[in-house]
Amino acid sequence: MTAIRLAPAVVAAGFPALAETAPEPPLWALLAECSAVFEAVGQADGYAGTTEQQRSDAAFVAASFLTEAEKEAAAAGQADPKADVASIMGYLRERWSNRSEKLLALPSNMKWIDYCGALGRQRGILPLRQ
Repeated sequence: MTAIRLAPAVVAAGFPALAETAPEPPLWALLAECSAVFEAVGQADGYAGTTEQQRSDAAFVAASFLTEAEKEAAAAGQADPKADVASIMGYLRERWSNRSEKLLALPSNMKWIDYCGALGRQRGILPLRQ
């Protein structure tokens, strides 16, 4: 539960239009964002020094977060969970692709990476089991 409690501060830093009094995005949207984060981590040009295996692992984690987002959207009662998640993924992918060059240099990016790591461990996505 600790990871979920961290979400308001992380979300406020991550969603530019989110005011302090705005409601927290649903968990499925946060899982989708983590999918986009790990897609950015897997970009060779945005995460210098990674191996092909590390990029492959990041892609696997991104796909796992996406699957979890769809499951969570269904559990939350979204009418079309897959379409609802897909409807925000274009924006999220572009946003994180634009951040990938400075992925580890910006404090707000590191907060998201830390948050997604904690959420991934909580949901059983991380650590990767070989």
